[in-house]
Amino acid sequence: MADTKRGIAVSYGLGSLGTNIFAQAFSAFILFFYIDHLHAALGPITAAMAVQSVWHAVLNPVVGWMSDRTRTRFGRRLPYIALFTLPLGFVFWLLWRPFVPRADLALYFLVVVALFDLFYLVTVINWTSLFPEIFETLEERARVESFRQGFGIAALMVGVAAPPILYGRFGWSTMGLVLSVIGTAGFVGLVLGLHPAARRTVVPAQHLALRPAIRQTLTQPGFLRYLGTNFLVQFVLVLIPAGLPFFAKYVLHVTHTRLTIMLAVTFVLAMLLVRPWAALIVRLGSRRAFRLAIAFLALGALPFFVVRNFVEGIAALAVIGVGLSGFLMLVDIIMAEIIDDDARRVGERREGVYYGLNGFVLRFGTTLESLVLYVILSVTHYHANAAGIASPAVETGFRVLMAGVPLAALLGALALFRGYRVAESRRVAPEMAVVRDPDAV
Repeated sequence: MADTKRGIAVSYGLGSLGTNIFAQAFSAFILFFYIDHLHAALGPITAAMAVQSVWHAVLNPVVGWMSDRTRTRFGRRLPYIALFTLPLGFVFWLLWRPFVPRADLALYFLVVVALFDLFYLVTVINWTSLFPEIFETLEERARVESFRQGFGIAALMVGVAAPPILYGRFGWSTMGLVLSVIGTAGFVGLVLGLHPAARRTVVPAQHLALRPAIRQTLTQPGFLRYLGTNFLVQFVLVLIPAGLPFFAKYVLHVTHTRLTIMLAVTFVLAMLLVRPWAALIVRLGSRRAFRLAIAFLALGALPFFVVRNFVEGIAALAVIGVGLSGFLMLVDIIMAEIIDDDARRVGERREGVYYGLNGFVLRFGTTLESLVLYVILSVTHYHANAAGIASPAVETGFRVLMAGVPLAALLGALALFRGYRVAESRRVAPEMAVVRDPDAV
């Protein structure tokens, strides 16, 4: 039985490979690729990002709601993952292999990224929705998260730290292909290993229409505070990787290899701290540990006001790595506790709608990231150049991007989470029979 549970935990964790590789490589390098490498026009590309963000946001609750209503003999979630995994990997590669003239890059980007968003959301919302259904206690969730984030932080290294070496040596198209193969393999392993556990289906008391389901979910105590907190932190976690290639090139003047080393130190440290964070979560409880993780992220952002060389950059990113490890461990544990509380109140589990609404809100973090980057690059009169030459105004702008904006967002997140009061996960699982859906086919 212990081996079976461990196998299920490992299989579930494999989903982090595809989820994090695709999302982090996109958020960290897509604007750098199209603007600095392909020299696409700044305005049309950022406008395409804004349109894409709205499309992504609207899709989230719709995909989650459809997932909650689905009934098959393989469960609610797994068939979607199995069907969309291969198309997702292919479209991700197309993002890094544009085959259109420079004048059409913005339109190409908009069309391909719209397909990428659709396939990504269907796959990832169904994967994340399995977490509260399959794993029930705080200890179990913390243990599963240690596997999940172990794979996830490894995926962060692949998706954020490895690309500078890959595109520097082999080109952007090869980089996209390598990341696509690894991420797709993670989802395939998830499907093959998780299908017995994923067949569990909780029969809902009613089939709510989309609008009432969203309305009831938004009135769940603590959920809006969680959404706001998660939005601010996740915004920082997309802003810092997106700004770091610019910061490394124009402020620190480091090579692609050194940029990879800086990022690798962050993620290796985060990976090594997964198990200690799991023990700390059980000891402190999810709420206190969550606040501690956000505080470490804030402490890591602060030094970017003054760092001037490779070693100082590594030191700042190491502190961020400590906070990153804890935050990634806790963000879905907190969400699972909100879903548990909702299920006790209304007698229905709505994981898909919760994760869909969470994704809806988080997507505007990418929009905000694009807006902040656009404003800073425009106001400071940034000009791309191979030598990494930057004016004092551009250097100051990148310091604000890496330190000032993240610090303000993280302090706001800490203030918002102070009023969060949802009950934490049970430490001992209740005796519950698995309920099968009589409508399953």
